[in-house]
Amino acid sequence: MSLSLSWTVVRVNTKFEFKIARSAFSHYDRVILHLGDGQHLAYGEAAPNIRYEAGCEAIVAMLDQKKSQILELAINDAESRQEALEKMFPESYALQAALDTLFWDLYGKRRAAPLWKIFGANKDLVISSYTIGISDLSAIPAKIEEATPYPILKIKLGTDYDHDIIRAIRAETDKVLRVDVNEGWKTLDEAKQGTEWLIEENVEFLEQPMPASQLDDIAKLREFSPLPIVADENSVRPEDLKGLVGAYDGINIKLMKCGGLTNARKMVELSQKYGFDIMMGCMLETSIGISAMAQLGSFARWLDLDGNVLIADDPYLGVGNTGGQIILNDKPGLGVEPR
Repeated sequence: MSLSLSWTVVRVNTKFEFKIARSAFSHYDRVILHLGDGQHLAYGEAAPNIRYEAGCEAIVAMLDQKKSQILELAINDAESRQEALEKMFPESYALQAALDTLFWDLYGKRRAAPLWKIFGANKDLVISSYTIGISDLSAIPAKIEEATPYPILKIKLGTDYDHDIIRAIRAETDKVLRVDVNEGWKTLDEAKQGTEWLIEENVEFLEQPMPASQLDDIAKLREFSPLPIVADENSVRPEDLKGLVGAYDGINIKLMKCGGLTNARKMVELSQKYGFDIMMGCMLETSIGISAMAQLGSFARWLDLDGNVLIADDPYLGVGNTGGQIILNDKPGLGVEPR
């Protein structure tokens, strides 16, 4: 069967302004891809992150330029496909991820099987966190109210008022917290001080406390910290993991950074080899991207797959999220359909 490829740019709006240590947005543009073979329609999503690459216009231009080459990619050989994608689109991990996901979805649909089953995963997933972005203190009560169904909160820090944020949150809830600094603490002393006062706040782990370039300082912080240290901006591609041994306790795998499900599976294998705990995370993605990452969710100790519940107008249906419990379905491929 001949294949057809199309795409569209979709704007999704967040329920609250989503702010981290280096950026703040109220909406995001996403490139949604469709791959058809006359019988099945597969989905992929590119959610580019400004820290790593250009935006959706650049992705659309690349798709326009190389559409014919994309249609020649292997459906049944993920390794050769990923190698080809990395050569074709070295400047866009998000586009690699969208296309790899697209072909995996078609693969699963042709075999009438969900990808989690094809990958040897299962449907028993740990509870996902719900993210509270940086905000004015006055907005925190409303955010905590919105997060009422979720037992685990992921808190974004990296400001000059981090203490006030935590105090405001603790005035509203005693839930387990996970703290993500997004490289916001710039010195080892600052990171040690931040870690010390978080120890008493029922924090489960600390994610990317310092800039990725300061790996030696992060290793020293790990020696100091009783809280596990988890890599995010340091943990981008499979080849990064070996260099993180001794600096981190765990790594965060995100499709839009690593280049798709094929590389995410490699990162799972390497994490097991190097002794890292695994978190599976996301950008602000629709249910296409979240459903894709969730196919590997049972391999993770921690999940942060809340991107689709942080947006107000997700145009797709896929995995469910009931109070942080990610619910995989038995539909073939990603199990995604338009809302």
